[in-house]
This record gives sequence, C-alpha cells and structure tokens, in this order.
Amino acid sequence: MPLSYNWKNLFVRKTTTVMTVLVIAAVVAVFSWLLGFREALTRSLSFASDQRKLIVLRQASTSETNSAIPPDDFNKLTQLNQELAVDPVTKNQQKSPEMIVQVSLPRLRDGGSTNANVAVRGATDEAFVVHKNIAISQGRKFEQGALEVIVGEQAARQFAGLNIGDTINLGYSGNRGYRVVGHFSANGGPMESEIWGPLTTLMNSYLRNAYSSVSVRLTDEVDPKEVISRIEGPAIELTAQTEAQYWDAQAKNVRTYLTIVSVLVGIMCAAAAFSIANTMFSSVAARSREFAMLRTIGFSGRQILASIIVESIFLSLLGGALGCAACLAWLRLAGNTKDMFGASTFTTMAFEIRLTPWTVLIAIAGISAVGILGAVVPGIRASRLRVVTALREA
Repeated sequence: MPLSYNWKNLFVRKTTTVMTVLVIAAVVAVFSWLLGFREALTRSLSFASDQRKLIVLRQASTSETNSAIPPDDFNKLTQLNQELAVDPVTKNQQKSPEMIVQVSLPRLRDGGSTNANVAVRGATDEAFVVHKNIAISQGRKFEQGALEVIVGEQAARQFAGLNIGDTINLGYSGNRGYRVVGHFSANGGPMESEIWGPLTTLMNSYLRNAYSSVSVRLTDEVDPKEVISRIEGPAIELTAQTEAQYWDAQAKNVRTYLTIVSVLVGIMCAAAAFSIANTMFSSVAARSREFAMLRTIGFSGRQILASIIVESIFLSLLGGALGCAACLAWLRLAGNTKDMFGASTFTTMAFEIRLTPWTVLIAIAGISAVGILGAVVPGIRASRLRVVTALREA
C-alpha cells in the first residue's frame, strides 16, 4: 500500500492521534534526557580513568573527604622508590599530597537560590605533574603561599562568584579571601568541578595538620595491583585505588538514581505501547469495512498487517520528533550543565548534558520498536477479518 494512504489515515481520528503522539513525546523526552545524562556521566568518568595513577587514602576510608594522612605516614611512601615515576624537571618522585575541603556556593542556574558543596583542593606544584590532564585554560596558576585559587571550567559555569578576579571566602571561619587567578580544564573529568589552591596556605586556613589523600604516578613497568598490595601492607599501612576505581565508587549513588529512572521510563514505554495499541484497535474497529474492501480488491492479510504497523511507526516518529525537540528545548531553557551529589564526598560533580545525534537515533529507534510492538496484535486482528462478516457488521 502507498505510504500516503497510511499517513492520511492518521488524521481521520485526530483526537486519538494527537493524544497518542503526546504520550509518545513525553516518553521520548524523558528517555532522551536519561540517555544524555548517562552519556554525560560516562564521558566525565572516562576522563578520570588513568591506570597509572593511584589515589592513596587512610585505611578504611572511602573518599578523600573522610581520609586523613599525617605527614609521617606520607613519608612512608618514599619506600616506593622503584615503583613511582620521577618528575623530569625536579627529579622528585611523582607523589602529590593533597587536602580536600568543601565550600558552599550558589548555583547560577536558579539565580543563586540554592547552594551546593564544591570541593576545594589544596595542592603543590607537583600536582600538575601527577595529574597530567590538568591545564590552565585562562589566567595563570596560583602561587604557593599566596591567597590565590584556580577554578575548574565546569565549576565556573555552574556556580556564582568564580570568575577570574572574583574573591572567594575560604578557611575554617570563612574569613580568608582567596582571589581567583585562573580557570583550568581536566579534559571534562571530575576535577573540572573543583577549586584548587596552594596546599600549605589552605591547610593553615582550615587548621589542618594532615593530608586528605596522596596522588601518585607509577612507572610504566610496574603492575598497579602489586603497588596497591605494598601500600596496604604492614610497612606503609595505607589504602590505594586506581583513579578509575576511585571515581567509579564515588558515582555509585548516581547509578542507583539512573536505575530508578530507567524503571520509570520502562513503565512509561509500556504506557506508550498500550496507547498505541489502543489507537490501532480503535482504528481497526472503525475501519473493518475498509479492510474488507481491501481484501476484496486483492490485498492480502499480510499487507494489511504491514499497513497497520506502518501507521504505528508514523505515530512513533511523530511523537519521537516532538519528544526530542521538547528535550532539546528544555536543555536550552533550563541549562544543560547539571551537578550530582557524591554520597561519600559530600561535594558535587558538574557535567554537561548534550542531546547528540546518537542519543536521538537511539531514542527514535527505541520508540519505533515500541510502536511496532503496540501494533502487532491489532494488526493481526485486522489481517484476519472475515470479508463477509466485516461487510455485514459495517
């Protein structure tokens, strides 16, 4: 049958068609946002998957925020003289002692009406060697000993008061003004959601006498598992994870959230399939004489079944296009930079949700499959109508 025939039939029952398209659009809009969210999270974590970099914490700690490594324990890491890479400039082992605290800052997306915790990382110059993905994108690096900080690009887009030249109040009492002197990138990784400053100065401001963590870079020859075993052994008695393992654990609560949303989307897909099936059943009931005439003039049951499925796919494509457009409009109006809260770090990680062509393709393909599923039963019923009975009932 010509496609124009199927297309015109959609508009015979306008109200039913419009309601079905709106249900499909709602499903696709949520599904597209979910896919974009998952892709953004995966993309951000993939940039923090350096297998040659270890995050060292206190034993039994699950994140940098609940870890404390005294200087004496930090010095034990010098035992890894063969396992750690060497800074080509300073000739020192590539190990970076770091301190993590939080500061509450207003979100830009809602005009500053809500706040979120942003990680503040105290670091030495060695941190820029160990964390190879960190690069200054605007301004300059902070100077050790100065009341200066640099801000990750994602944090600067998400939170207020983080432009170059702004002053952030930090410290135990929040009374030490640190000036923003630069922005940095981390290839889109989690550290782009942080604020960095000089280690000793920040430790003094927050009255800290222990590091939160130590980041170390391994040589290419050693096995990370063997180094981790040595760090956790009796000589050093700390714990360590690869960078990928660490950030994967921090995103655990977000995966739970994604699972819940996925279940809801599944329920919505079932509702869309039911709506499509209801529309097609109504169509079959109202067009029994039409289908009988089609059988009389030579169209087979399979052709009628295919016609019903094509109409259902048209409905799905209309709803899918509308849903993707609604999702894109929402991302542009509400902003596509979002943040997630780490249950163990008590800080947020910002990332950018994008509606990519691949996301649109998956969403449209998925709803088309739902449309086909919803059309099969009514289509089979239409294809099996007895010609004489259908004409008599009509």
